[in-house]
Amino acid sequence: MKFKIRYADQIVGAFTILAFVALIAVIFLLGSKQRWFSRDYRFTTLFDTATGLGNGMPLQYKGFTIGKIKTVELTDDDKVNIEFVIFDTYYSRAKEGSLVELIVNPIGLGNQFLFHPGNGTALIAEGSRIPRADTPEGKDMIAQGLVSVPKRDDTITNLIAQINPLLTNINDTLSQVSDAFSGSGKGPLADTMRGVGKTLTEVSGALDGTGSGPLARTLGGVSSITGQVDTSLAVILGDVEEVTATVKQITSNLEQLSSKLTDPANLVPTLIDADGTLFASIEASFNSVQGTLANVESSSLILKSQVPQIARLIEDLRLALVKGQDVLEALKNNPILKNGVPERIKTDSSGTNSRNIEF
Repeated sequence: MKFKIRYADQIVGAFTILAFVALIAVIFLLGSKQRWFSRDYRFTTLFDTATGLGNGMPLQYKGFTIGKIKTVELTDDDKVNIEFVIFDTYYSRAKEGSLVELIVNPIGLGNQFLFHPGNGTALIAEGSRIPRADTPEGKDMIAQGLVSVPKRDDTITNLIAQINPLLTNINDTLSQVSDAFSGSGKGPLADTMRGVGKTLTEVSGALDGTGSGPLARTLGGVSSITGQVDTSLAVILGDVEEVTATVKQITSNLEQLSSKLTDPANLVPTLIDADGTLFASIEASFNSVQGTLANVESSSLILKSQVPQIARLIEDLRLALVKGQDVLEALKNNPILKNGVPERIKTDSSGTNSRNIEF
């Protein structure tokens, strides 16, 4: 059984119509943005050079784009023919006496192609040539009042206008500084310089001893303190001299002691044994030890001479022990004497044990 959507043809047709409507709406939106359905009025003008001009360059009036350049062509007489258009929404401003002007920015921030509407009442016919403002014809029209050209904002003029106040401020500052140094100025800097001069005067008087201000009194106090310090230093230096003399005496004694210590034959025996008995006793002890060592040495020599005999005696004793062990082993293995030696009864340390009593 085939599955069939009801009203399928109608749905497809509706979506197709919607797609066409959407496409037409997009086309109209793009056309309105690109001015596909708007009328543009064409005009021409002549320039000596095409520098700063190009296709698509906007035509501006008071900051608004009212048209644009369509073509830039070089004529047979070496002139540059500019064809530009004015949008239909601004065509009402293209009146008799209108001019065009190219503004070249001196610092390279972009050029401007300007339109100046005339003061006439009739509109300029499409395709007419509109003169430039810098030509003799344009200057005559400006002089006759056929067109009003607004004052242009010159970048260089603006910079100079900003520099002039700065230079004025610098001159004023230098003048104030000069007056402050000369002592005839007014203001905070002049007051500061006068205060510095007064302070220097007080310092000079205080140093000379002729001043009477706080600095002079301070320096007087410093002088009295310096005198007291000098007196104290004299006392301290006297004490230091006494201490230095004492140190020199101690150093002399140490030098004498050091010279005696360098001679061990005189100073050391005197320090250890003043009456000479200690060294005599030590010498007698050493002599006794020497005799004892001699006796030990002689005894060692005698013992050394008897060592072979002692060794032979020990060897004979060992052989006798071995033979006695063999005899005891033979007696132990004799069947006649095997049970002849009764077993000893072990007794405890406390005396008679009931377990060892024979019944």
